[in-house]
Amino acid sequence: MFPSEVSAYLRDLVDEPDETFLTPGNVVTYLNIGYDQFRREVSNIDPLIYAKTVEFAVSGARTVDLTTLSTPVLGASAAAGNRMIQLISLHAVDGNSKVSYPFQAVGNVDALDNTRYTFSWRGTSLHFGSDVTETVRLIYLPETNVTWTSGAYFDDLTMFHDVIALFACSQYAMRDGAENQAVLRQLNQRVASLREYLSARTLESASYVARVGGDDYGWL
Repeated sequence: MFPSEVSAYLRDLVDEPDETFLTPGNVVTYLNIGYDQFRREVSNIDPLIYAKTVEFAVSGARTVDLTTLSTPVLGASAAAGNRMIQLISLHAVDGNSKVSYPFQAVGNVDALDNTRYTFSWRGTSLHFGSDVTETVRLIYLPETNVTWTSGAYFDDLTMFHDVIALFACSQYAMRDGAENQAVLRQLNQRVASLREYLSARTLESASYVARVGGDDYGWL
């Protein structure tokens, strides 16, 4: 499905053709939220599907401000679709773009003391456990950036794009104050199918993920 088709499907689901009640702006907001939920489901199983990569040089520093990179990933200067919402991994790379070693995340800046090859992300900055002089590769999940009136490609999971509209419909239902039981059942079934598909198609990358229970979307 293209973005415009997902948008049209959402209007079909809510059965609200009146744009004075469900405005185009409402549709964009609900679909952005729905797509964020969709991407979180996907990234829980295969975090690299939507990942972006940026590399930057660090010279004898323990802190890097991610708003000041040549390609900023945080702050007002970050381009639409580049802003980081989740950090996936951080590595030092050599002159041949080969990984020299990974940096391990720690829970807080205090835990960095006297520990090499560690980092903590706080605010807009990365803090390292020791002075770093390396080229650093940052792999991250960027924010949503889709024009929902477009008829263009936006990702490769087209067979599950109806799930975006189903998530978005749940946002509308909260405003409307009336849950659609048929939509909830379909959302439950389609999310289960999405998880099964992702787990089956990339067994090695998915094998380290252990799901316990599940998210509550108001399942019946």
